[in-house]
Amino acid sequence: MTSLPFTPDDEAIRYLVETLTESGQAVSIFDADDNLRYANKTYQGMFLGNYNGPFTFTGIVRHAHRNGLGVRIDDDDVEAFLARTLPRRRSVPRKSFETDLVDGRWFWIDHTVLPNGWVLSVGADITNLKNNEKSLRQAHEAALKASQTDQLTGLPNRRHILGLLDEALAASEATGTGLCVAVIDIDHFKAINDAHGHEAGDAVLEHFAQFCRARVRAQDRLGRTGGEEFLLLLPEVRLDDAVRIIDRIRDGFPAAVLSHSGLELPCTFSAGATEALPDDDRSSILRRADRALYAAKEEGRNRTRISSEATR
Repeated sequence: MTSLPFTPDDEAIRYLVETLTESGQAVSIFDADDNLRYANKTYQGMFLGNYNGPFTFTGIVRHAHRNGLGVRIDDDDVEAFLARTLPRRRSVPRKSFETDLVDGRWFWIDHTVLPNGWVLSVGADITNLKNNEKSLRQAHEAALKASQTDQLTGLPNRRHILGLLDEALAASEATGTGLCVAVIDIDHFKAINDAHGHEAGDAVLEHFAQFCRARVRAQDRLGRTGGEEFLLLLPEVRLDDAVRIIDRIRDGFPAAVLSHSGLELPCTFSAGATEALPDDDRSSILRRADRALYAAKEEGRNRTRISSEATR
């Protein structure tokens, strides 16, 4: 093995220690018995504060926890944290991980176990990186939500509600807990638009979405499939109960009110409901619901009709 062309002298070691002390990285060295033998300024600020010892790993962790310092412990149980951590401290020669502190900062830790059992830890502040990562994740989540949401009503849009229908059909098939769907259409919607303008039509759609969403169960999903048409997913119910849920919405359905004029716009809706059958897919169940909706309109609107006949 090639030896180094020099041996650090006292001056070099002194400057090295001064550099480590002033470094923004958090540097610590524990001996084989887990006594702290060196800590630079950053590490001291993170874990020690005005601590006077004993400077063991467990003592430092307990002190930091009592005084709002150190790493964030999710369950706030410092003894459980130590029980998880101690067996892993020397389990591998080297490991790297990220950890967040009580004060909100994040550090990337390089943890090295030396051949003599001493432990060297060097932590780099990655708070800005984590904040950027969080911003990117939030932006992604916002973009994903926007792509799945109808802008006017705030409900799932056509693509999203149909995807939820596929998932609900698969869950119903797997568990046998049942699923009903209803296709809902606002009655005489074109006449509302023609008589009062598209702003009135939009107000009716928003009004229906808000009222209906408040009246269905937490596990039910309502989406706008286009125009004045909506799709309601009712998991874990049979057809009679589904009809009761829909009619409960209808029985208390108030008029929409235009915010700028106070004009009341009485409106009703028709619904076609059906229950998932074995081996149903999206097309077959929607076909039955559409047929039931057509029957409700043919019979005079403002009513719910059902279809239980299997159609493929």
